[in-house]
Amino acid sequence: MSLKGVIMAGGKGTRLRPITYSIPKPLVPIAGKPCIGYMLSSFHNAGINDVIITTGYKFDALITGVLDFKEKDQHVLFSVEKEPAGTAGSIKLASMFIDDTFVVGSGDILSDFDVGEMIRSHKEHNAKVTVALTKVDDPSQFGIAELEKGKIKRFLEKPSPDQTFSKLVNAGAYVLEPEILDLIPADRPYDFARDLFPDLIARNIEMHGFVINGTWLDTGRPSDMIRANQLMTEKYGTETRSDHVNGKVILNVGMHTLSSVSITGSTFLGKEVQVGESTNISSSAIYDNVVIGKNVQIRDSMVMDHVTIAEGTRIEKSVIMRDTSIGKGCEISESVLSPGLKLHNNSRVYNVSLSSGNEDDD
Repeated sequence: MSLKGVIMAGGKGTRLRPITYSIPKPLVPIAGKPCIGYMLSSFHNAGINDVIITTGYKFDALITGVLDFKEKDQHVLFSVEKEPAGTAGSIKLASMFIDDTFVVGSGDILSDFDVGEMIRSHKEHNAKVTVALTKVDDPSQFGIAELEKGKIKRFLEKPSPDQTFSKLVNAGAYVLEPEILDLIPADRPYDFARDLFPDLIARNIEMHGFVINGTWLDTGRPSDMIRANQLMTEKYGTETRSDHVNGKVILNVGMHTLSSVSITGSTFLGKEVQVGESTNISSSAIYDNVVIGKNVQIRDSMVMDHVTIAEGTRIEKSVIMRDTSIGKGCEISESVLSPGLKLHNNSRVYNVSLSSGNEDDD
């Protein structure tokens, strides 16, 4: 028997639309790596090489993406849901492959922490269930937990301000003993936070809480995707100080190609990126084969593969999807441009999501 990891990756990512019309949320790139890749790496660092991934929405794209980015010695089994089964229900569907202590993670949440430490804590406390917790400033969109001497006493999903009794929230990662699977029904959708955990509390089955020390971010909105790229570039980038590059950066292009531009902040540049002179890129992620013209300003944004940006354009706090073409002198702020969009010269785009009509929501 070996310790297995399970990653939940079946959601549609509705809050990220139109981005998730064309790419499953776990494959959204973060500092050159898909979101789910950080959970896979955290498992690998904890010695977990056997992984089950539960999936449903756009499962074919997800499978291809995972196989491209998984660690070489990791073995991945995909469990495809025909109908949404809920977070716990999706694990139940794969229960025939689980025979020992197992770890569950979320493929659509940025999680980069020491899973091995959580497993050790689970074992030391002889726990049946260990729930990863993290502290946030605003817990209103999460499930909060009351922790007393390491034990979780109560849960509440998405509390209103007057209901908030804790800023510790469910981080979407768990260590469980296999007998817990017997408590999950197989005939209906069933969630960890909404169904299983309240049931465990009602049964007086103790749940251990483990406060993680690492990077955690729910990438539920376009602005969160931008922030995630900045966080991981800051974490894994190289501090660089030169005439043209100043900040924590990950650069997949030669420094000589940046001699007439300005790169600042936590910035990621992918492969084969071309940048015109007098262009400024600040705290942004620019992915592969992007062509940027002269005198372009890009700040706090994310630009995916094969995008063309003509001279004199300004982009801030926006996500530009792949294969998009942006004309000269455009201004784009706090917006999302869908794949394959062609934006005419001098266009102004503020606080909207623009569609090309090519999205596929199968």
